[in-house]
Amino acid sequence: MSRQLPALTLSELTTELGSRARAVETLRWLFDQRPVPTELPDTLPGVSHRVWRPFTQSHRLVSPKVTERQQSPDGTTKYALDFGGTNVETVLIPAKSRSTVCISSQAGCTRKCVFCATKELGFIRQLAAEEMIAQYLLARSEAPAAQPASNVVFMGMGEPMDNLDEVLHAIDVLTQSPAPQLRQVAVTVSTSGVLPGLQRFLAESNASLALSLNATTDEVRERVMPQTKTWPIASLLGALRHDVARRGGKRAYFIEYVLFKDLNDTDADADRLVTLLEGIPSRVNLIPYNPYPGTGLDTPSEARVRAFHARLVEKGLLTLIRWPRGREIAAACGQLVLSRDSAGFQPSPA
Repeated sequence: MSRQLPALTLSELTTELGSRARAVETLRWLFDQRPVPTELPDTLPGVSHRVWRPFTQSHRLVSPKVTERQQSPDGTTKYALDFGGTNVETVLIPAKSRSTVCISSQAGCTRKCVFCATKELGFIRQLAAEEMIAQYLLARSEAPAAQPASNVVFMGMGEPMDNLDEVLHAIDVLTQSPAPQLRQVAVTVSTSGVLPGLQRFLAESNASLALSLNATTDEVRERVMPQTKTWPIASLLGALRHDVARRGGKRAYFIEYVLFKDLNDTDADADRLVTLLEGIPSRVNLIPYNPYPGTGLDTPSEARVRAFHARLVEKGLLTLIRWPRGREIAAACGQLVLSRDSAGFQPSPA
């Protein structure tokens, strides 16, 4: 099946429309619209009608139906989106001078991480690049003017490395000129640690990487992330070290570390984490667990989180605490799940 907007690259549009100038006008129109259009117009300024009309007859604009918007007091907005009967969630997270769009790469997820609510859905289907970029377009159009959506994270529903062809294509479109022209470093792809996809991503993309580590021993990690049995910690960090050596440390590496009470939050864990990350120029994001029922996991106290953070900083690791954003609307890390698709499951607003 041929690509549709908004997932056509400048090169593909140039071929389709017979002119780079027409392709540029199409992209500028698409990414400048407020609100986001739901279909292609009959005419487009700068594009000949004799060229545009056949294009609109053979192509369409992929656009979701917004079935629900929820906004938390901190300004985070969660969108429930319907792509032709497939439901996914997208999150817009405003910060001081920019906003980040959290994009889903799958409906449901192929992985079974114990702490993640999305696993309750099971795996429904892969999302196309068109559907990923459409999520960004919608959130971008609603971002505050003073906080433009200049950052994207593939951290919503799904495991991006299990849908890597479409994710890589989406990155190509998101970072292309003349629009939307995001910086490669401002696009981050998160993985739970799928080694074959991780290795291919590092070889083929310049985007940033976030590895969800969440433990300092294979025994503990396997309890919350069963795939560790197949791809242990050493193999994942080995792939990062190989990339560091190949690229000279010119990629941004983020280590996501969800803190669980009395499981991975001890001083000994902090010391092991420092040792594990030697030689990897990374930033550690500490994430206090965002709970939901039935996992048997709990959130550490604020004092324990701060003590863990202080120990890492003292030992030289660049470390930030990612306090929950959007927890009130179940939009925080690990809480994305659509109750209508999950047999009545309701995420905890804790």
